[in-house]
Amino acid sequence: MAYYYSLRGWLEVEPDGFSQMVQVFQSLQQRCEKDPKLSLYLKGWCWSDTPINWTRYLFYGADVSEEGLRFFKEVLSQIAHCGLNLSGYFHAQGEDGERNYTYQMVDDQVFLEESLPKLEVT
Repeated sequence: MAYYYSLRGWLEVEPDGFSQMVQVFQSLQQRCEKDPKLSLYLKGWCWSDTPINWTRYLFYGADVSEEGLRFFKEVLSQIAHCGLNLSGYFHAQGEDGERNYTYQMVDDQVFLEESLPKLEVT
């Protein structure tokens, strides 16, 4: 039986790099369109075409398997090489709450941290 994570978060993009970032995701979607699972996971990315003040955001939200979590990390690594000064934060929470990961991107560098489950004290 597959184990799933609730994966959600955002990526911050400077306005002048936003259209390039959208093109990167559209290109990824085209390259993965023959793989039903990866194609499905890429549909978790969304963004507004209308700017709101000075920072542009791309959001991600989906329930993914462990394979999807590995693919997500690959995507973050790929986009980090675009040189767009990206920052962001993503949280993956295991279906039973036992496995939790945070992905942080700071100035195009990706950091992964595994966090321990929170214990209830009574």
